[in-house]
Amino acid sequence: MLSRRELITAGVAGGIVPVPAPATAEPLEQAQPADKEGQRDIARSIKDVESVLHKTFQSASLAYGVVSKLRADMETFLRANQKFPDYVEVGVAVFVEIYDWHVKNRQPLNVTRIADGRYAMQFMFSTLILRPEQDRLYVGVPYDRG
Repeated sequence: MLSRRELITAGVAGGIVPVPAPATAEPLEQAQPADKEGQRDIARSIKDVESVLHKTFQSASLAYGVVSKLRADMETFLRANQKFPDYVEVGVAVFVEIYDWHVKNRQPLNVTRIADGRYAMQFMFSTLILRPEQDRLYVGVPYDRG
């Protein structure tokens, strides 16, 4: 049986003894440049991810993707007519992206079917009318009733 003193002395002595490096290990000088380059790649990737997250979640504007073009067209109409347009016809991709915009930004979503059977969605002060026969990214000229 080991005494307490023998047990502690063996543990301390075992911790001090150097462990020999494996025979297949690369020399330290050759491994460091590759490690540093790998760390630089990792740092660049982290900065890219940080940049994307900052643009997505920390920007003041909610206008991204097709929303910015749609808003620009509505702003042009507003300047010319002193009011927002009643309707804007859009393609499928635009309609779905505006739908996703409402969901992502937790805005109330109002999607209905109008008298002729087409889908309509409220966006800001205008109604977007889905035109599936048009190009997916189609944004029509804003217009009023009548």
